[in-house]
Amino acid sequence: MMKFTHKYPELSLATMALIKWAKYAPEIGRRALPAYVLCRNGTQSESLISEQEIRESQHSDGGWCNVNETVLLSAICRSRSSTKGYYLAALNWLRKIRHEDAGWGVTNRDISRIPVTGLLLHLLPELSGPKAINWLKSEWRKDFSSDTKLSYKGAFFLLGLKASGVSVNDCPLISETYSFLKNEQNDDGGFGPWRDHPIGSEPWSTGVVLLGLLAYPELTKRKVIEDAVGWLAKNQLPNGLWPYHYIDEGSAYAYWGLVEALKYLKR
Repeated sequence: MMKFTHKYPELSLATMALIKWAKYAPEIGRRALPAYVLCRNGTQSESLISEQEIRESQHSDGGWCNVNETVLLSAICRSRSSTKGYYLAALNWLRKIRHEDAGWGVTNRDISRIPVTGLLLHLLPELSGPKAINWLKSEWRKDFSSDTKLSYKGAFFLLGLKASGVSVNDCPLISETYSFLKNEQNDDGGFGPWRDHPIGSEPWSTGVVLLGLLAYPELTKRKVIEDAVGWLAKNQLPNGLWPYHYIDEGSAYAYWGLVEALKYLKR
């Protein structure tokens, strides 16, 4: 096994900082992503978002504020026996507001979007199917053929396809997207919306691209993952989080990608 040459980020410090955020942030929607990510890593989500809060904040139609918030809270509700009813109501709402093209936008007034649909299929694969898969393939192929290709869109494409059971052999676009993402890595090891973007590497894109690359580990190059983890170590704040304009969202995705990357590196 290759030796990891970078310093590891402080995972325990990041965990405690995200827990603190998820406990005290005022809106349930702002806490949904950190709470879900922490739940995946073993933190009891009941201590971060209570059943009472879920019940009182869910709308009568079964959804929450928007599609992303509903997807995350649905995944949290599915993990608890006491909240299965809220989960089923949310699924019905998500089915109803799916667009005719089989994708989802942030709201029912929004167009279908790759990041929204990819995340939804990744967290709620029970809503997947041939039409949603074909939409994701077709939409990413359009973006992939354009002059401006966004790294995080490629990552959400991979996440949605993997959860939907699409293999590398089933879709050549998967391998093409892997090659594209590896080449999008900045020299400092992190990722931005695209290579050498004016904002440089940032934690949200780095976390999302890590998740996408690790969706099909048989295609992943260890050094790409090591360098991205090294960037997260160098740019971690003293409080354990990462600098981003929405610190909860940026740090939650950085943390989620980091946890999955460390699992991969330790195998």
